[in-house]
Amino acid sequence: MSGRIAVAVSGEGTNLRALRRQEQRGLLGGSISLVVADRPCAALAFAVDEGIPTALVASDAQPDRAAWDRALARALHVAAADWLVLAGFMRLLGPQVLEAFAGRILNVHPSLLPAYPGARPIADALRGGARVTGVTVHLVDASLDAGPIVAQEAIAILPTDDEQSLLARLHAVEHRLLPRCVSLAMAGALKLADGRVEIDEARAADVRRPRRALISVSDKAGLADFGRGLDRLGLELVSTGGTARALRAEGLPVIDVAQVTGFPEMLDGRVKTLHPRVAGGVLADLRRDEHRAQLAAAAIEPFELVVVNLYPFAQAAARSDTPLEELIEQIDIGGPTLVRAAAKNQANVAVVTEPAQYDAVLAELAGGRRLSEELRRELAAAAFRMTATYDTHIAERLAARWWPAAGNGAADDGLPATLNLRLRRLQGLRYGENPQQAAALYAVAGTRLAAGSFGDGAVLLQGKPLSYNNILDASAAASLLRDLRHPACVIVKHANPCGAAQADNPLAAWEQALAGDPVSAFGGVVALSSAPDVELARRLTETFLEVLVLPACEKEALEILVRKPNLRVLLDPGLADGPAPGFELRSAGGALLLSDADVAPDPPGSWKVVTQRPPTASERSALNFAWRVCRHVKSNAIVLAREAALVGVGAGQMSRVDSARLAVAKAGPERAAGAVCASDAFYPFADALEVCAEASVTAFIQPGGSQRDAEVIAAADKAGAAMLFTGVRHFRH
Repeated sequence: MSGRIAVAVSGEGTNLRALRRQEQRGLLGGSISLVVADRPCAALAFAVDEGIPTALVASDAQPDRAAWDRALARALHVAAADWLVLAGFMRLLGPQVLEAFAGRILNVHPSLLPAYPGARPIADALRGGARVTGVTVHLVDASLDAGPIVAQEAIAILPTDDEQSLLARLHAVEHRLLPRCVSLAMAGALKLADGRVEIDEARAADVRRPRRALISVSDKAGLADFGRGLDRLGLELVSTGGTARALRAEGLPVIDVAQVTGFPEMLDGRVKTLHPRVAGGVLADLRRDEHRAQLAAAAIEPFELVVVNLYPFAQAAARSDTPLEELIEQIDIGGPTLVRAAAKNQANVAVVTEPAQYDAVLAELAGGRRLSEELRRELAAAAFRMTATYDTHIAERLAARWWPAAGNGAADDGLPATLNLRLRRLQGLRYGENPQQAAALYAVAGTRLAAGSFGDGAVLLQGKPLSYNNILDASAAASLLRDLRHPACVIVKHANPCGAAQADNPLAAWEQALAGDPVSAFGGVVALSSAPDVELARRLTETFLEVLVLPACEKEALEILVRKPNLRVLLDPGLADGPAPGFELRSAGGALLLSDADVAPDPPGSWKVVTQRPPTASERSALNFAWRVCRHVKSNAIVLAREAALVGVGAGQMSRVDSARLAVAKAGPERAAGAVCASDAFYPFADALEVCAEASVTAFIQPGGSQRDAEVIAAADKAGAAMLFTGVRHFRH
């Protein structure tokens, strides 16, 4: 068999176009050697434009029907066609053509024959009240639409269907089913025996199939470039809803899932891909002969790629104003089904679940290659992790909505009874806290952590990769900065602030923060609340710093900062935001501790004056600043401040009096005199207050609550100092 196909047409030529597409993809099993028409039509014009040989055998140009039959037979003989395909051909064939191509003529008919034969099957089906119709591909003989059936596919007739809408859905099936049957014919897989067509499953299984990708994504980042890459590699793009619209908007050819299933999406989009023609194409194990044979018998094409990410349930759940019904609608059903099916069948199908995977997939597919087993397995493992996290989050959030007082099955503390975390490695680190310790940085999914640089998308703008300790210090600096009034500057060393200030401008804030402890600032980590100008950039480079955390950086300032190649410049777009609620996680003894982040505001209006003398307005302002800094200092914490600048810190001491002595020593006599003091927890004895009072500290702020509060207050009164009780402790271990 030469593989030459003649196509007879009479109308628009949609089936001819479908055949031509498959021919160009090398999937038809032969070439179209002739397009013949019985009248001038759009299909014939399409063939001319495509450079396909054509013949017009018009009935009105022949004296009678027999002459027309002979003329058509001659045209087909000259084309040396092996098979004749009727694609919307509106005339009955005569005996010469039937004899010349006995058993080698295919026709496509828009009904489930033998029901509704003839020229108006769609109107007849609607008029007759049929609930189901479909498409039939059959061999042509002398009867009217009664030749042996090769393949059929049913579709439901919807209550809203008219002739136009039903025709559109039937065409979608025709455009898939007819080329498939032609490819079976060209492979010699159609056998006529006792008036019935049998499909040779072995030959059918070896028919070349299209490479197809099923794409349905909520996150459309990178979709256009990925779609273009797949199209260039020869993959058909099968898609749904908004994804299909996005791909078409980029000029890409897309097959709607409804064209594959023969059924439109329903129930407000809840049902789109839940169909055997989709599931079979994803789950078939092509290594097994029986699976390939079953696909061939059902005319189902397998998928090579399944590209799915899920409805954004987490984002909806994070918004406190999301109504419950809207939240439930954000639970993806078809997506996880496809993802799990593809991941299970990773030996045959690659499942792509996030845009970050697109480049690796395209790189391996380049040059017509298939994805490696290693990458398919990696993608499958990532897919199972994603669906597990997704389902867990749904269970937790719905439980919290349905039974809010139960705290998701736990006590009344609002913490979940079960917490499933998904950690995604962002980068490896040279080492951990010490060179002998391995370390890496991970992003956390599955819970709502408190805001921070590395959860807000911080970007390293210049300098060496961040170390483990750099990350801890940068996080501490950014966390304190979020608590300050802007413009502000923070300097951190070993996770404790050694400088912090609020000022009228960023340069002044830096200078006052640096003055807090210029010795400790050497090799420190700095966070600024606003982009530095050129002058401030110059000043910053005068001190050796490890990391500079900024909300933004102008080109001119960066040109100065890059002169210090060891200075790491980290852009944190969330620096301008205030502290946000969330959880904090810490490992402890082989388990994890979870708590609410200590970000609740301490409104000054709730603070209580407990001494004979109330603080002055300037003291109260300085106490407010010191108190906000204090919650970011390791316990036992004592913070001394003047106006809105840190002048002395005592951090991490085992006794509060030692922290007080350290803070006073850091401040020095001149700066301690007239300063104010914040203590993260109550004074268990009066000694720590007395150390500060002896250094002429004039005002104090602390939570209160000690059994010796009266003694501490008496010591403050004796020193003529003012004291505020906040009622809130800020331990930091």
